[in-house]
Amino acid sequence: MTASDRRAIAARLRGLIAGQDRGDVSATARRLHVEELSLRMSIDELSPFLTIDVLTAVVREYGADPTWLLTGEYNPAAHRAVLESDTDEIPGAITGLIVRTTTPGSLPVIPLQLARDVAR
Repeated sequence: MTASDRRAIAARLRGLIAGQDRGDVSATARRLHVEELSLRMSIDELSPFLTIDVLTAVVREYGADPTWLLTGEYNPAAHRAVLESDTDEIPGAITGLIVRTTTPGSLPVIPLQLARDVAR
C-alpha cells in the first residue's frame, strides 16, 4: 500500500468523523475508545499512519464496510459479515483484508505499540 493509499484511507476516516464531537479530535477519540494519538496519526492529511485500533473502532462505531474503508470499493458481503460478527472479530477481519490487499513489504497499518514508539 502506497502513501497515497494511506492518504485516501485517512480521507475516508476524516469524512466519517467530520462534524462529530464539534471537531474535537480528543472527544472523538474518547467516544471511539481509542488513544488520541492513534486517531491523530490515522487521520493526518500529509503522512497518515493508520492503526488497527482506529480502523476497528470506526468499523464498530459507524458500521462502516472495512473493504470500502481500506480500498474505496464497497463490498456488500464483507460489510454484512462484519455487521453480523462479534465485535471481537473485527480486528481479525480488517487484518485479513489488509493482507489480501497489500503488496509484500509494505506496512499500511501499524500496531498501537509501534504507534506509541514512533511518537516518542
